Amino acid sequence: MGRKIYTYAAVIGIDGMGNFDTKANTPNIDALIANGSCNHFALSEDPTISAENWAAMLFGTSPQVHGKTNSYISAFEHTDKNLPSLLSRVRTAFPDAYLVSAVNWNPINHGIIEHDIDADLVSKKSDGELIDEIVKRVADKPKLLFVQFDEVDGSGHRNTYGSPEYIGQIETTDTYVGRITEAYKKAGIYEDTLFIVIADHGGIRKGHGGYSDSEKYVTFAVSGEGVLKGKMGEANTRDVSAVVLYALGIEVPEYDKLGFSSRVPGGIFEGEQGYTRPEIKEYRVESAATPDFNGENGLKNIFGDRIQLAMFFDSSLIDETGNSSFKMKNTVKYYSDGVMGSRGEFGMTGYAETKDLKIGKGSFSVSAWVRLDKKTLTEDCCVCGNLDRSGKHGRKNGFAFIVKNYDTAFTLSTPERGFTLVTPYPEDFGEGWLNIIHVIDKESRQIKVYMNFRFVRSFDIPDDLKWNFNAHRFVVGNDVSGCANTEIFPNTFNMDDLIIFNDALTDGDVWKLKNYYGF
Repeated sequence: MGRKIYTYAAVIGIDGMGNFDTKANTPNIDALIANGSCNHFALSEDPTISAENWAAMLFGTSPQVHGKTNSYISAFEHTDKNLPSLLSRVRTAFPDAYLVSAVNWNPINHGIIEHDIDADLVSKKSDGELIDEIVKRVADKPKLLFVQFDEVDGSGHRNTYGSPEYIGQIETTDTYVGRITEAYKKAGIYEDTLFIVIADHGGIRKGHGGYSDSEKYVTFAVSGEGVLKGKMGEANTRDVSAVVLYALGIEVPEYDKLGFSSRVPGGIFEGEQGYTRPEIKEYRVESAATPDFNGENGLKNIFGDRIQLAMFFDSSLIDETGNSSFKMKNTVKYYSDGVMGSRGEFGMTGYAETKDLKIGKGSFSVSAWVRLDKKTLTEDCCVCGNLDRSGKHGRKNGFAFIVKNYDTAFTLSTPERGFTLVTPYPEDFGEGWLNIIHVIDKESRQIKVYMNFRFVRSFDIPDDLKWNFNAHRFVVGNDVSGCANTEIFPNTFNMDDLIIFNDALTDGDVWKLKNYYGF
């Protein structure tokens, strides 16, 4: 008797779940596991970030091969015919098949799955809306259904991975899994379908990106009539492609470390022995710990009360000075490989604001580390400020700190006029972390710009620019309107250590900052 060839396959991805489902009440996921093979310690790809792992699943390659990042798939469509997605491979094998990708996080459909393969690409802004659309499409019997639920990851970023709120969101998502399986039963195709439930990564504190156990281990469950019951062998997230192709009777490409490296794990199908992966290298969760702000080596000891704001984004929006309390808008995400400690991801996915911080009556200085990728930061991205760049509220009074893919800009604006200075990045800077400091000296009427603690240039502030803009709220990761990075120039960027001083930094002060960072 030959092996079972499935008519349909459904991949149900739960962003950020890791293997925390083992701590939750998940009767629907458990029912699939009971009818199949599961490994709660499958490996997420390194780094443990969404784009790298969803792309690994859908391309069957390592992140080092596919090269997709969160910012890249947000900015660019996938058009490389030498790197076909799983949906594209199924389309080639079954030209008339109905294919569906239903996601909450739209960059998957925008920048991983091809737009010319006649797949039904569905994107919704909530998992609740998404499941309704999924159930409708299951009635039409898709050959392949790919699903990405996002709100478990969002809860981890907001509330901490493993928190009661986070576990509760896993349990809510489990009900969506139940609705999907019920829809397959109603459509009369349940027995002919191979189901996969998988997470892309887990998390630690309010972030991920490193390779700690709670970030790298994920649940990988395969279920269906004919699947072996019990424990799956060693597996990686990228093995999803090989499992689906094998189940649908499509030839699995030969293993190639520098190309298609997805393989069928053991313990799923009769006769498939799986593989043994090499010993996994352990990585530190954080690049380097952030010094205690009030400690001997901290910024407070170096600069005293000159610091008006100190945000380190170590899984929180805390201002270490205690001067300001920030409110998060949407979801600010954290990743564990910042310059020191964690980094924050801001922009169209989330930002923060406070009414406590008043900046701009006199001289001030702004220092921030920004992670730049010149290929993907295609539009203006507002790092911070108290200026309404949209003009919706008529607040043309304030400042904005802006980055893009080839330069940084700083705007001072009053109701009467505006003044914007633009500074290209150093010629020897390619991409990665760049420290940018703007010193606004009201007394000398100059703005100085430093990059990676080197003086770059200075600008004279026009004599007729009479600013006193300290009345507006202060925003991190957007402008005052909340539209700059969401509607005007939809974009995301990563930042670490936003420090604002209530005076003009000197060359000596910049040297102290350079020494603090060990640069």
